[in-house]
Amino acid sequence: MLLFLDNGDLMKMTYSNTKKNLFLGTVFISFASFWFLATESKIFDIIAKIRLAITAGDSGYLIIASILNCLIFTVPLTCLYIGMEFICVILRDRFEISDAIHNFWFVWIFMGIYSLASVSILSSAEPINSLVALIIILFLVYLTKHNYDSMVSKMIISFQVFFFMQWINIMPFFTPFHFGYGDISISIKIASDYLDNSGTINSIGFSFILPVFLSSIMTSFIFRIYAQNIKIVKENYDKALSIENMENKIMENKIYQELNALAHDLKTPLSTIQGLSSLLAITKDISKIENYTGRIDQAIGKMTEMISSFLYGTSRQTIEMYHLIGYIRAQIPVENESIKFITDIEENIPAVYVNKIRVARALVNLIENAILAPNSETEKRIEMKVSTHFGFVRIKISDNGMGI
Repeated sequence: MLLFLDNGDLMKMTYSNTKKNLFLGTVFISFASFWFLATESKIFDIIAKIRLAITAGDSGYLIIASILNCLIFTVPLTCLYIGMEFICVILRDRFEISDAIHNFWFVWIFMGIYSLASVSILSSAEPINSLVALIIILFLVYLTKHNYDSMVSKMIISFQVFFFMQWINIMPFFTPFHFGYGDISISIKIASDYLDNSGTINSIGFSFILPVFLSSIMTSFIFRIYAQNIKIVKENYDKALSIENMENKIMENKIYQELNALAHDLKTPLSTIQGLSSLLAITKDISKIENYTGRIDQAIGKMTEMISSFLYGTSRQTIEMYHLIGYIRAQIPVENESIKFITDIEENIPAVYVNKIRVARALVNLIENAILAPNSETEKRIEMKVSTHFGFVRIKISDNGMGI
């Protein structure tokens, strides 16, 4: 089934998508903004677990505090990223901008909002260095390109990358590179130094960030391959529709040609019926009436077969060549004594599996053209010769006309 949309339908669909993207973008950005209000008590739980790890001398509490810290700060960054994606999709569709300009706009708009969030909303959270944040966004844009319509893939990949960066902030190994200068990050590092398990935190951190980093890259490639497969399927579907439309046009043209051929072929029996009817009206010789009515019946039978051939064009039957040639010969009543029609059929000609009406139509058209062709000689000679040729049956029609 083909679906055709006019401009009004397309405008409604575009307007509907815009409303949906605006709603989702607002929801994700609002969720990121109010996240810390809902998780403020969890931040105090993180601090309490750090103190409990120091007093109890148990580094397990410190590891739990590190995981909670990463999750609490990864969720709003991911929601902010996805929300900005929805908003920038609206800008891309509204202004019909290219992918490169879309990516440029998105990076700098996100960085502007992130900078404001770092100062205000994320003041109690772990602020990632602006340069590092820019690198992360560029990295995410590269990983998720060609996936504009798959926000699920963007959400999964962005969560993995932001979680990866949050672990870097709490690992003592990256402190000389100016990572992790927030209050909670510094508290975790001080506690790990006090418990003399900085190596453990680093080991656990690398065991987290390396698989997560590799997983984000692998996930991006999986989604990209999936998007490419969807694109190929869509292109194949469009090609199939195009081929179907072409086939429909060819079929329409074929039917039109068949109707023209049928109308042309029906003229001969109709002319025969008309002529014989006129003869019946004026003849006074009763002996000729039977002959005329018999030929009218033959003409009517021929018309019936022509119409049946048109309705059942693919039907075929096995027929002896003598019967086929006789059928053709009966449709060409040569009344002119100056025209000599000769048939020459080779012996032991095999039967053929054909559509009798269509084959006869083609051969009768050739013979009628030969009859109408001009001739410089006194006698016009038309010969139809049937023979075998390399296992096939060959029908050859020749005349002594002037030619083309």
